[in-house]
Amino acid sequence: MTSRNIVFLSQIYIVMKRILLTLVLAFGLFSVSQAQFLSDVADMKGKTVIGGNFGLGVGGRNFSLTVAPQIGYRVRNAIELGGRLSYSLSAYFDAQYGNSSLHCFGAGPYATIQIYKGLSVHVEDEVLYCLQRFNHQTVTARDKWYNSVFVGGGYKSYFSDNTFAFILILYNLSWDYQELHQHGSPYSSPVQIRVGYCFGL
Repeated sequence: MTSRNIVFLSQIYIVMKRILLTLVLAFGLFSVSQAQFLSDVADMKGKTVIGGNFGLGVGGRNFSLTVAPQIGYRVRNAIELGGRLSYSLSAYFDAQYGNSSLHCFGAGPYATIQIYKGLSVHVEDEVLYCLQRFNHQTVTARDKWYNSVFVGGGYKSYFSDNTFAFILILYNLSWDYQELHQHGSPYSSPVQIRVGYCFGL
């Protein structure tokens, strides 16, 4: 087995652990809030839906931040069309060799279709512009546009007729292992997990 395969398998293992941990935490959160799994969903046809997700990570010398608001419209109760903005920061601090950071911001349209009591499929076409800095100097190889097409599914847990939490597990069809190391992707893994909250107007 080549070193490339070993690295790839180790990344898959890490991703699977993250998926399991996220699922446990998310459904634990839903249970605490007394949301019943696979309960009847509220009728939100004709409503504007506002919300999104937020992420924060700190570990050792690493720091990460994600802010992603979204707005959609329920064309039908089961069909939501909308757009999502995104900003993410990944930073690494090293007093000896220097600090580095990667800022990515962009937007993309999405479509979500509920198929059964909160279970849904999701499609999204995201465009990001990323800026990489090393000791406050530009790293021009990474300053460019990236396009990611996500497909996947998730679950929406309704707390009332106008509010719900969601979890999405998405696969990036545009992700490529080789391109990652040639600055062809801003994501370190093809699998992305989102947990967020929305309310209807």
